[in-house]
Amino acid sequence: MKDINLRINEICIRFFGGNNLKFASAMSTSEANIRNYRSKTEPKFDFVNNLATKLEINYEWLFTGKGDMLNNKQRDHNTNQLITGNNNVQAGNNSSVDARHFYRDSPDVLRAQIEEKERLLQEKEARIKEKDAQIKEKDAQISKLLSIMSNK
Repeated sequence: MKDINLRINEICIRFFGGNNLKFASAMSTSEANIRNYRSKTEPKFDFVNNLATKLEINYEWLFTGKGDMLNNKQRDHNTNQLITGNNNVQAGNNSSVDARHFYRDSPDVLRAQIEEKERLLQEKEARIKEKDAQIKEKDAQISKLLSIMSNK
């Protein structure tokens, strides 16, 4: 597996909860392509460009792993907008505004992000319980040593 495959896999998990079909639908490609891009096949440029554009993924991070995953662009949230088929938003004044941020705030993406946060929280809670058990074990050992020392 190449580094770009690992990063595509990370994107799929973060934005789509690991669901290849949702990822494929959002990227206008097949589920088989997504499966391959997540594991072994180097993605085509059109896919990479589409991915970076729709989800505002940083190209440098995608290709090299350096920098942040997401671009840090300011977003203009206009009101009275209509999303058109070419991924643009038609604002009330008929000027075209990039709609990538609308996609990132879609219910599926937000749901996947919540699920990922919940998974991370569960992992942290499990680590806390493990550390708590280790502390209790050490406390018992200390008590035993103190008892031995007080008997001498």
